[in-house]
Amino acid sequence: MNINNDTVQVAESLKDMSSVITDYSIRINGLIDSMSLLEQKITNKTKIIIEHYCKASSAMKETQNYFLNGIRDGQPTKSYLLTPKGIEVLGEEVISIDTFIDNVLHFANEPSKQIQVLKELAVHLQKVNEMLDQPLIDTTYKNL
Repeated sequence: MNINNDTVQVAESLKDMSSVITDYSIRINGLIDSMSLLEQKITNKTKIIIEHYCKASSAMKETQNYFLNGIRDGQPTKSYLLTPKGIEVLGEEVISIDTFIDNVLHFANEPSKQIQVLKELAVHLQKVNEMLDQPLIDTTYKNL
């Protein structure tokens, strides 16, 4: 009988398993740290986007608005307009920009989706800025 040999092999195997578990624990902690860093970066970029949306909104004339196509903050899908007052939905109260963007990111609920939403918001912001840089009426009449 090799009971001693079997016992030694089991003991060695358990020692190796402990080492493997420790290694995985270290790797998982690294992932947790990476996720925390990513979440902090998303929070920082969100603050910047909110600041720029607030500036764009305040630069709009009372007659201007911009449709935030494809942006959702929950069910059902609604049509959100960026206006000088904030975010408007027909028949509802005006939503502050920071509350709206926070709700949109909360609805996205995971970092990869939140990053995609931030990207979409940045594209819309670029279009809003282009709209604000153009005069509402062409007063030069060059094409007449």
